[in-house]
Amino acid sequence: MKIAFIAPDGLSVVLFCKTILKTLKSIPNAEVIVICDAGDYGQEIECLGVKCVNIAAYRFFSITEDLKYLWKLKSFFSEHKVDIVFTFCTKQNIYGTLGAVIARVPKVYSHVVGLGIAFLADKDLKGKIISGFTSVLYKLVGKVAKKIWFTNKNDLAFFLDNKFIDANKIVLTPNYLDVSDYKLDTISDEDIQEAKELCKISPNEILIIMVARLIWAKGIKEFVETAINLHKSRPEIKFILVAPEESGSFGAVPTEYVLEAEGKANFMWLGFQRKVKPIYAIANLAVLPTFYKEGGYPRALLEPMAMGKPVITTDSEDCRGAIEDGRNGYLIPIRNSKALEDAIIKILGNETIIKEFGAYSRVKAVRDFDESTIVPEALRQMELVS
Repeated sequence: MKIAFIAPDGLSVVLFCKTILKTLKSIPNAEVIVICDAGDYGQEIECLGVKCVNIAAYRFFSITEDLKYLWKLKSFFSEHKVDIVFTFCTKQNIYGTLGAVIARVPKVYSHVVGLGIAFLADKDLKGKIISGFTSVLYKLVGKVAKKIWFTNKNDLAFFLDNKFIDANKIVLTPNYLDVSDYKLDTISDEDIQEAKELCKISPNEILIIMVARLIWAKGIKEFVETAINLHKSRPEIKFILVAPEESGSFGAVPTEYVLEAEGKANFMWLGFQRKVKPIYAIANLAVLPTFYKEGGYPRALLEPMAMGKPVITTDSEDCRGAIEDGRNGYLIPIRNSKALEDAIIKILGNETIIKEFGAYSRVKAVRDFDESTIVPEALRQMELVS
C-alpha cells in the first residue's frame, strides 16, 4: 500500500509531522512517501524511514504556478499508483486532493492546521478574490476527502457554517507537539552559548521572544511598538523577533520596517532561524500578539510553553486555548500594544510570577498537547490505523 503524504516544505515535515509519519508507517504493508519542497531536509526526512520526493509548491497565489503544482502531483500519483493521499496545510489540502481525484486515488485525507491569510476579515479586493477562490476549492476538498482533521474548533465551525464539509467527516483535536523534544535539558551548553551570541545578550538583559512570519497579521507592529515604548523606561528588556521574510505574501511587512526599529529600541530581527529552541531556552518570556487565523493553539506559544516559559497572546478565538489567563500567561486585546506592554511589565516585574507561570506552562503543554497521544488517536478516528 502506497501512502503519499503531501506537505509544504521539509522544515514543516521535520518540525510538525514526525509522529504522523511514524503512525502511518505502522499500517501493515504501508510504504510512506513524503512529497514536499525538501530543501536541506531531504536526508533528515528519509532518516524517519520514509521516501522523500521533491515537488515544490509556489508559496503565494498564482494560478499558473498552482496548476503546475497540481499537474505534478497528479502525475506522481498516477505513475506510482498511490493508494492513499494524506494532505497537510491549505495549498496541499486543495491541490493534493484535486490531484488525487484526477489520478483516481481511492482514499484522500486532509489535515487543516489553520485557515491563514485567505480568510482574514479585513482584505483588499485581491484578498477577497483569493478568499472566494479558496472557498470554492475547499468545498471540493470537503466533498472528496474521506476525513478531515482539524486542530481548531473555530476553523471547523467555519467549514460547517459555509457547508464545506459533512459532519460525519470531522476529526477534531487540539494542536500538538513533541513535548519530549521541547525541554530545557535537551539544549546543549554550546547551543545556549551560540544563542546568546546570536542575540547579543548583555549581562542583566531580559529577553522577550516572538516567533512568527513577517506579516502584519501576526502582530509585528504591536511587538515593535511595545519595544519602542519600553526602550527608555526599561532598556534592559530586549525584544527578539524570529521571522522569515515574506516579500510575496499578502500583508507582508517590509523589511525596512523592522530594520528601522532596530535603531529605535532594544530590538533585533533575526529573520529565519533553524535552531529556535536554544533561543527559547535563553528567553524569559514569549509573546504572540497575533490577529492571524491561527491553526488553534499556535506553535509559537506551545513550543515556549513546553520549555517552561510564560506566554502572552491575544484574547482571540484562535489563540486563547493555549493560555489559562493568570496561570501560565496573560491574554490581551488584539491590535493593542499598550496592553502588551502592561502584560509584559506585569510578568517581568515579579520573579515569582515568572517561575510559577513558566512551571505551569510546561505542565499544561505535557498534559494537553503531547503529540504522542493526540496524533495516533486522531489517525484512529480518521480510520487510518486501528
